[in-house]
Amino acid sequence: MFLFLSLCETQVTAEPVRMAHNQLQPPFYEVKDGDSQGLTVDIIRAAAARAGIEVEMVPVPIEEIEQTLRDGRADAMSQAITPERRQSFDFSSPLLVSGGALYVRAPNAMPESLAALSGKTVVTPRTGPLAAFIQRTAPRVKLMVTADYEESLARLMAGEADAAALNYQAGAIFAARLYPGQITVPHAMFLELPLGVAVPKGKNAEFLTRFDIGLAAIRADGTWQQINNRWMSQ
Repeated sequence: MFLFLSLCETQVTAEPVRMAHNQLQPPFYEVKDGDSQGLTVDIIRAAAARAGIEVEMVPVPIEEIEQTLRDGRADAMSQAITPERRQSFDFSSPLLVSGGALYVRAPNAMPESLAALSGKTVVTPRTGPLAAFIQRTAPRVKLMVTADYEESLARLMAGEADAAALNYQAGAIFAARLYPGQITVPHAMFLELPLGVAVPKGKNAEFLTRFDIGLAAIRADGTWQQINNRWMSQ
């Protein structure tokens, strides 16, 4: 359990809050020269600093993020906020809003919706919220799950799938890095999802309260927008 001082004090915890995050999902998270970087990383650090909370980033493979809270490697995590996850975790206010989008081989146009892909094959990573959403809302889509973004895009480019369902921002970066000019970048999302900081349900509520105060502060003074502009212009 964290030990907190009063709201007016700068130093909040005796030890840093260990924050688990996906080790590779640009522009949100990435590790370069051993340092966690990214849009979401910078927002978390700025909000925590404003609240007087020291954070230590813990990058792990995406499939291990929730497990790090269960086995004690981390105290909190950064994840998309979904109804399923709310059953096991309490979340902060949203850090930002992202979501799922459909990628196709160029020069094909982005499908108007998941329904437009009925009877066709859509590939998506097994981790994350998109596979379950597609199964639930578009049962006529032939869903193919993969290990990661790289495999999803490789199968799309090989003609094994008609579309890839990926994170809106991250998918665009992976597509540009791996297959420049060969994939149509979507202009809209079929699912919007907020990203937040989570802790095990019923634990560390005061940490979330303090963090939300810091997050509100960086939104109010323009820091949040500056961070967002810097990363989205890259």
